[in-house]
Amino acid sequence: MTPTRSSTRATSGRRRLLDEVERLAQELRPGQHQRIEETLAALIGGEGRDYGISPDELFAGGVPRIRPVLVQLAAQSGVNAGPTPGTQDVAMVAELLHAAVILHDAALGRREGLRRRAARRVLHRAGHWLGGNHLTLRALEIARRAPAPEILGDALDALREVTEGQAFGASLQERTPTPADVLQHTESQAGAVLAFSCRAGGRLAGVSRPALTRLGRYGRHTGVAFQLAEDLAAFDSTEGLEALTRLAVSGRPVLAVAFAAERDEELARLWRELGDEEDDDVAARVAERVGATGAIGKGREAMLEHVWSARRALSELPETPARGAMDRIVGSLAG
Repeated sequence: MTPTRSSTRATSGRRRLLDEVERLAQELRPGQHQRIEETLAALIGGEGRDYGISPDELFAGGVPRIRPVLVQLAAQSGVNAGPTPGTQDVAMVAELLHAAVILHDAALGRREGLRRRAARRVLHRAGHWLGGNHLTLRALEIARRAPAPEILGDALDALREVTEGQAFGASLQERTPTPADVLQHTESQAGAVLAFSCRAGGRLAGVSRPALTRLGRYGRHTGVAFQLAEDLAAFDSTEGLEALTRLAVSGRPVLAVAFAAERDEELARLWRELGDEEDDDVAARVAERVGATGAIGKGREAMLEHVWSARRALSELPETPARGAMDRIVGSLAG
């Protein structure tokens, strides 16, 4: 399996983003993010210890600190922004929403997979994830005590969008997703959670309505761009086949696979087989065929469009150190 230039660049961009977020997390408020992660771990493991999914596994391949960092930066995005109370509570809401998304994705994974069975125990086989998942309920409880009352409404809007996106994602398991399907689904998941993070941070700072809209657009496009970069990095053979197999097992639609399936009718079947069998030989064949169609390059182009859109939304905000930091975060993906 030969890595493509696009997959290797996606891996490099993802690493740069990780480094930038980690640096900002320490610079903004040392120690706070560790406390958020510890509290989140307690919430996940506290009620019903038969979850079968550890906090480490929930965040495998992700950036646990990007949501708290964006909440804090958005809260500092006003011209006269100073210390803003409530950022830790809002960051916790964003992290709980993200954890609930990952948990629900696990419940939609491979039919006989251990992660799927464990996740379904957490969801208590509820038909509606909001009613069955205490993480989302806890998120709403915390949002209710936020200093800006509108944040609860923002959290409900995010939950509604994520719920509709989950239902859409489940329907895609019955057919081969198109690239437009994948982008719609990604926007309703990672995009919705980061849009909430940025808007809620702006609410704390009391920024204007136009600024809230721009912060929300930045968060949405950044969420989509990061998710696309994560998925593209899975096709980089220098990282091994484990990430690609994990992606197939998740059952989540993937843009490069959707692009490739338009040109290679066999690929959709191989992708499903990889999700069922978790076989390295099948993973290598999938990676080779996706790379041969040029789909990874097209996926990177789509990611860069969202990077550009995120940076454009930021350019309409007042020039502040926080805006500069937010620009560096999303710009690191394009490097």
